[in-house]
Amino acid sequence: MRKSRTATLCGAFAAATLLTVGNASAVEFESEQATSRSWDPSVPSAMTCQSNSVGKGCYREVGDWFEIVDHKKDGHSAVVVWRTVSTYNGQTNRQGAIYNNDGYQEYRYRNKNFPETNNVEFRICAGDWPYRIVEGSCSSWKTTKA
Repeated sequence: MRKSRTATLCGAFAAATLLTVGNASAVEFESEQATSRSWDPSVPSAMTCQSNSVGKGCYREVGDWFEIVDHKKDGHSAVVVWRTVSTYNGQTNRQGAIYNNDGYQEYRYRNKNFPETNNVEFRICAGDWPYRIVEGSCSSWKTTKA
């Protein structure tokens, strides 16, 4: 009786793990470059920022703009890794990475379009644009409204 209960618990744990991974992988990952050299300044608003030794990433709620600047002369891109999370059910709706591969101290911007019913979570990391790789050296996640 004890062996079958242990097997059942292990099987349930494995199924729950696969279900969690399956749900997370169902959301497409968007990789793109931050190519704009400026953003729409028509509506000034505050930005929420996160930084580390790699760079700084900011999100402006009005207009859904990301700003990325590279702080390190190391040949890697500064990358903002982001995801949108529903305020209704806590599920990740969209996720992606925006690469600034234009070099040290260059500011680049990318416009997105997120539903107002979501939160935006983002962090700044190191990466390589040609290979669409996000490497270590990531900051902690920062959460703000979309």
